[in-house]
Amino acid sequence: MKEFRDRIMEYQDEYLADLEALIGAESVRDLKTAGEGAPFGKGIRRAFDLFMEIAEKCGLETEDFDGYACHASLGEQKEYVGVLGHLDVVSAEPLEQWNTPPFQLYRDSEDVLYARGVNDDKGPLLAALYAVRILKDMGIPMKRSIRVIAGGAEETTWECMEHYFSQNEQPVMGFSPDGNFPVVNGEKGILKYDLQFPMGASAEGEYRLLKVVCGTLENYVCSSLQVEYEKAGEKQEICREGKVSLSRNPQRGENALWRFTEDFYGKCFVQDGVNRLLCFLKDCLTDDFYGEKLGIFSEDQVMGTTSVCPTGMVLEEGMLHLYLDIRYPRSTSPEQIGEQIQSLSEQYGFCPEAVHQKRLLYVPEESELIQALKSAYTEVTGEEAQVLTKGGASYARTLDCGVAFGASFDGEDTRPHMPNECMAFSSVLRAMEIYCEALWKLTV
Repeated sequence: MKEFRDRIMEYQDEYLADLEALIGAESVRDLKTAGEGAPFGKGIRRAFDLFMEIAEKCGLETEDFDGYACHASLGEQKEYVGVLGHLDVVSAEPLEQWNTPPFQLYRDSEDVLYARGVNDDKGPLLAALYAVRILKDMGIPMKRSIRVIAGGAEETTWECMEHYFSQNEQPVMGFSPDGNFPVVNGEKGILKYDLQFPMGASAEGEYRLLKVVCGTLENYVCSSLQVEYEKAGEKQEICREGKVSLSRNPQRGENALWRFTEDFYGKCFVQDGVNRLLCFLKDCLTDDFYGEKLGIFSEDQVMGTTSVCPTGMVLEEGMLHLYLDIRYPRSTSPEQIGEQIQSLSEQYGFCPEAVHQKRLLYVPEESELIQALKSAYTEVTGEEAQVLTKGGASYARTLDCGVAFGASFDGEDTRPHMPNECMAFSSVLRAMEIYCEALWKLTV
């Protein structure tokens, strides 16, 4: 709609100024500065305060929910459409890999914006807020109200949404601007395991593992490995490098644990747990991204296949921990996967602990929500809107009827969670227009 585009052009400089302020709030979880009204620390509290100040300037009603979440609302109707995003961000470390200061918005000569949170998720959430502002300015009668809901723990525990919905009813439908266009109507289920191999002892062996530094439990392929060990009493060290990628797309990276397996499989360690772990890596994981060797492979015609990614390994207090990130489609279940992991634990002598789980998301394409979002996307871009399935997770999973909807477009490399996170300003403005069209279709 031309009126949407005209108003977006009027607001673009103000949007950038507001985004610059939001970016400047270093909203990384910091429990050392947590307190009343700031359960996730002062940085996230500051981001909430700024967000509500911006929303009130836009003429919207705001409410804070104990520092876990806040919302900006338009309309008095009980039935509402929800837009769910987050103001917390991941750490900007390592700072030396950034070309510009990560908490200062930078706009380059090609009109690309750089900063931590510019894509994930402050930029898109603010674009959605401005879309609501534009609808308000136009004074269009609405059959449903709108709430833009901002959480503070998406990158960590998600307890923000649990807290919010303990005090608020679910929207009739909604979306999260924390994914991809056209429409992500399927998000794979997530299971994360800590596989614990007790070291024990074997009767023979010339190798002894002393230290392992390899990845974390977080959402990345294990891309670097440092191992200290003894061979026949002589201390040695090796370092191996892979290629980082998000754990939901392990095929895009190179896992350093495969190199660990190549280096040490077939060698005898005095700690039997190391020998059992090497056999497990060789038999069940190495060079397999989809769970076939692990025995959990499943494929759904709509949602695609399982994926499996070892994200790290650590030796501590006589226990070798191997961390696994598993994403699964609706053709299997966490119970089926758990049964297979348990069976393998008996064969390879480890103790499996499920440390994290998120249910999968799937909304049928024929639903009112999907049809409205597809139509909005097509009207703005002129392109046919296809639905997508991803391995990532958005707040859409917390909704009874919700999907991820933008703000990244196909082919863009926005580098979320990585140094030099970015987003083309033209894409931000186009996303804002799509959000105007979508909210108009869902509420008018």
